[in-house]
Parts: sequence; C-alpha cells; structure tokens
Amino acid sequence: MKSKILNLLNALLLGVGVSVVGGFLQAGTFKIFITIPWGLLLYLFIFLYTILHLRKTTNSRIFVISYGLGWLSIALIMSTKLQAGDLVLTNNLLAKIYLLGSVVILGAMSSLPLKK
Repeated sequence: MKSKILNLLNALLLGVGVSVVGGFLQAGTFKIFITIPWGLLLYLFIFLYTILHLRKTTNSRIFVISYGLGWLSIALIMSTKLQAGDLVLTNNLLAKIYLLGSVVILGAMSSLPLKK
C-alpha cells in the first residue's frame, strides 16, 4: 500500500516537472527558411515518453491520471496572469497547441486499454 501511494506521488511530481519544463520549452523556435518549433517537438517527445513509461511500468491507468493532475495544475497556473504580471503561456499558436494537444494526449492515454 505504501509503495502504491509513493508511486502515485511520484507520478504527480513527474507531471509537475514535465509541465514546468514544457511550459518554458514550448516557445523555442528555430528559423531557417521556415520556422521550426523545436521546443514543442522536444516537449511532445518527453511528454509521450513519460506517459508511455508510466503505463508500461505500473500497468495501471490511475498513475496516468495522477500524472495528468500534476501536469494540469501547473499548466493552469502558468497560463493565468499573476499580480506580478508574469505570464508563461501567452496567447499564441504554440501555447495553444501545447495546452490543447497535451490535454487530448492525456485523455487518450488515460482511456486506452492496458495490455495484459
């Protein structure tokens, strides 16, 4: 029982960490002839890998949901304007893809059937 609670807490903290890193990373772009959103692509790779790793190692959906709650709590804080005026996720296309795409991926990964 203790290990399950610790694993839930670890999944929650992993979601928080990925959300913090992804919130700042998603704005990274590189322009050659076209603008390449390298930060968003790297974030999506990290995001998908951590969810797949949780699903494979724990073989339970509750850990993905805990991960999603940790991710969502930080993403919501970063997308609101604070009293100091800081806003991490601005109103641009990359931030919208970051938020909406991550929510769709979290919903899909938490509802997919587990392999037995």
